Amino acid sequence: MTRVLSNLVIGCVLVFGAGCSKTGGGGSGVAQETSLQEIGDLIRATTQSNGKGPAKVADFDKLQSMYPSGYQAVKSGDVVVIWGAGMKGEGAKGSGGDVIAYEKDAPNSGGFVLLTSGEVKKMSADEFKSAPKAK
Repeated sequence: MTRVLSNLVIGCVLVFGAGCSKTGGGGSGVAQETSLQEIGDLIRATTQSNGKGPAKVADFDKLQSMYPSGYQAVKSGDVVVIWGAGMKGEGAKGSGGDVIAYEKDAPNSGGFVLLTSGEVKKMSADEFKSAPKAK
């Protein structure tokens, strides 16, 4: 009887534990940050020497195998890119800058954004509305 009870408890823990995962549905914050970091790399890699950034998602096509989660986030529309804006140079990483890419719900619900410095930051909807956008 004790063995049956132990197996029942273990089974319940496994079933209910699996239902509590943060990776289902909307995804985790870590995954969203990683996608935005990859998008920063995509934009940086496709920014021309004159500072002009990529114009459309097709500009990322050659790099999709190197940055798969970032590429897919843009292609699916989960992340919005401000096309034509460029990132600061590789050595310019730090904090600050203008918003260059953001989760599609950020304007209404807040969410993660990518700044031209390469920083990924979580903003409320009000912070997003008042944040400078890349041009």
